[in-house]
Amino acid sequence: MIDTTIVSIILPTYNGAQFIAGAIESVLTQTYPLWELIIVNDCSTDETKVIVEKYMAVDKRITLLENEYNLGIQKTINKGLQKTKGKYIARIDDDDRWIDTEKLSKQIRFLEENGEYVLIGTGGIIIDESEKELTRYLLPEKDSTIRNKILSKNCFLHSSVVFKKEAVMKFNGYDESERTRHVEDYDLWLKIGTIGKFANLPAYSVMLIDREGSLTRRNSVLQAKHVLTDVVVFKKKYPRFLTGYFISVSRLLFFYFYEYIPFKKEVIYPLKKVYKKY
Repeated sequence: MIDTTIVSIILPTYNGAQFIAGAIESVLTQTYPLWELIIVNDCSTDETKVIVEKYMAVDKRITLLENEYNLGIQKTINKGLQKTKGKYIARIDDDDRWIDTEKLSKQIRFLEENGEYVLIGTGGIIIDESEKELTRYLLPEKDSTIRNKILSKNCFLHSSVVFKKEAVMKFNGYDESERTRHVEDYDLWLKIGTIGKFANLPAYSVMLIDREGSLTRRNSVLQAKHVLTDVVVFKKKYPRFLTGYFISVSRLLFFYFYEYIPFKKEVIYPLKKVYKKY
């Protein structure tokens, strides 16, 4: 058979049994058919593998890679990236869902028609674990607007993006160092933005679950420190460095205050959600 894969979807997972079926099914509902789904199991101890194998039995476009020991998110995504066959790469996490069945079709069409672009994302809807909507938001659409804001915030939802594999491989995929832990996506966008343009579609195409035990929730301070480092590293590549630096320092102080001054948490937590998402 001739391989017709155009977009490779990478889904890293660790103990994702609670939600991963929803993520897989949201890929299966896509109207764009020329995809492969590479699921990389980072040594899960729950029923993740059993669930994935059930889907593999009914759709041959789904592949499972198993880590012999826990590698962490950066190496796990890169392991999937090395196995991809598509011209484009899409990402989805095990607790997220694509809620627009035309998501891939729209993004692939955009990239095919606009060769100077390397990355396109979408907006999203945030829900809690009981499926209650917390907020929804769109992100900056135009390349110029994104560039003016990207040192102040990450302008892309990781589970929404489609990007050119060729562009990412010029930088050897996601950085695996400690410097980019928990901000590996942001670091990669800053890199590939130096060789091509950005865009976001004005659509709520992704649903993300705000979980108490998520990596982002558990590592707010470290994440903010690494964002600040990236802002300094890329200060000559993007405009408005001083604004980005000030916001990044403020964000770091905000999360540090939240993590280490517990008596204030009941006051700050509602603000924390807004601060992190925007």
